[in-house]
Amino acid sequence: MNQGEGGILIGALEELQPAVNFASHALTEAGNVYGPRTNPDYQLFYLLSGRARIVIGGEACTIGPGESALYGPDCPHSITILEDAVFIGIHFLFRHASPVPVHPAFTIRNCSEEALAEGRRSAYKLALGEGEELELPPFMTIAGIEPILMRIVKEYMNEQPGYAMLLRSLMTELLLSMVRHRLADRPKSAEHGKIEPALQAIHREPEKNWTVAELAAMCGYHAIYFSSLFRKCTGENPKQYLISQRIRKAKFYLLSGEKMEAIAERLGYTSVHYFSRNFKEETGLTPTEFKQQ
Repeated sequence: MNQGEGGILIGALEELQPAVNFASHALTEAGNVYGPRTNPDYQLFYLLSGRARIVIGGEACTIGPGESALYGPDCPHSITILEDAVFIGIHFLFRHASPVPVHPAFTIRNCSEEALAEGRRSAYKLALGEGEELELPPFMTIAGIEPILMRIVKEYMNEQPGYAMLLRSLMTELLLSMVRHRLADRPKSAEHGKIEPALQAIHREPEKNWTVAELAAMCGYHAIYFSSLFRKCTGENPKQYLISQRIRKAKFYLLSGEKMEAIAERLGYTSVHYFSRNFKEETGLTPTEFKQQ
């Protein structure tokens, strides 16, 4: 790991050997405060429900369901729970020879409020090849990573034979999801701009049964050309993209305690059966299995 003018270069993406040191899935009450403190390793704090205020090296942000915070070794931070919350916390290293977890508890240090306010967060960067670097920001919203996070927690808690190697594999998958999310957030191509009105409409009203013709008309194109362009830009056809957005919202509603019947109706499904089928096709789990995990 090298410290440069632009932050800390963790290393090449292909050379990562992540190790999970600790993983937990917890319910916490409003008013609980963690910190100010520093960790010996990296931590990903992912909120499944509720709200929390995170301060990382003097930078504050309030996050909600589906949002996360990332901070590294010796970075002053604090977490204040604003509403009863369910979260997943992963302590890890990007590169470590052994995949066997080393619990960080005895090397987590309290720090002062002054250190928290005056601290500065380093930028963490990964090398992608040909001189290109990608920064991982302190606050991110990454759709679709809940199943990976839950599997990491399950493997860590159960300690079945080979669990350390499987944790390394799952953490690699999680980091790649984060990288791909960041790459997708880069400035869009001219072609992507052509379908932007349709994307905004789907994100704004995923419960509406949009037709391809309606979406194409927003962008000023024939339905056939629009569908081809949409798949080229997103990797999915318009119908599948709409389903993906619905299921992303459904996860948050499930974790917030809403009933399946209400969620299905809210997201424009004509039946709970149809909603459940779409959910399993998209996530590999039924809504009930997802909520139980």
